Amino acid sequence: MVALLPRVKSRLFIHANRRTTNLLEGEYAAISAGRSLDFDDLREYLPGDDVDDIDWNATARTGNPLVKRYKQTRRHDVVLAVDTGRGMAAAAQTGAPKRDIAVLIAGALGYLSLRHGDAVGLMTQSGGRMRHRKPRASEAYLETLLRTVQQETRLDSDPSDPYGLCGHLLRGIPNRSIVIIVGDDVEPAPDVDEALRALREKHELMWITVGDLDLVKGDGSGRDLLDVEDGGPIPAVLRKDPALAKVYATRTSHRIAAQEAYFRSRGVSHCRVTGADEVVPALLRLLQRRRRAGF
Repeated sequence: MVALLPRVKSRLFIHANRRTTNLLEGEYAAISAGRSLDFDDLREYLPGDDVDDIDWNATARTGNPLVKRYKQTRRHDVVLAVDTGRGMAAAAQTGAPKRDIAVLIAGALGYLSLRHGDAVGLMTQSGGRMRHRKPRASEAYLETLLRTVQQETRLDSDPSDPYGLCGHLLRGIPNRSIVIIVGDDVEPAPDVDEALRALREKHELMWITVGDLDLVKGDGSGRDLLDVEDGGPIPAVLRKDPALAKVYATRTSHRIAAQEAYFRSRGVSHCRVTGADEVVPALLRLLQRRRRAGF
């Protein structure tokens, strides 16, 4: 059985060199409210570091900008709420299952959380039941969580319902936590607003949408496409109709814009990812935007 976390680490360091990885970790810290005041040591300033952490006396002595590092004394609980419905077993734009992208997203954020001394838990919905794995701080446990996401996300799973996670997160997580929802590309449920606002007020909330495959362009393989909801084929003749392709592209563009506006209007940090190569850059942009604007 091939381990998943080493793949996540490999992807993280391939697409983010050491300097960028430090930047990711620095941006991740902006999610947390507060920090320890226990001084640890000094290190060279890197892009993304808080200028308030610069030790100006040490910088003047050495001639190089140095920042203070602090010991992590306050542990945060990070809850990965991952949609494991059958929509996440469908193909993303690259042709790979959206499940694999969700594992990469959860693994990257979970790994950075562990490096910050935080504990990582998981909430999924499978077989009509919500399952909550309490946060723990170990890579072996994170590997178990990632494998759980992979195994629970199947074509015979329940329909995807990432918004349905909100109410369960409210009831199931009593203490303030960092909550990261990784969900399928579906429209917001009409009755989710109240739960979403309450969740944002109670926890630090981020939402990451795994985008659908373009049904007209396909994944570049030319193979037939099937709808994961009913198993029905999507006729190739329709995909070759220029007028239909134009209508589809316009409606998709409007839907994505509406999705962004929905989360922005509710103050929820959100990004959309359509392929594995986008994961690290998208997470970096999300965390930088959150740091600047507060969401």
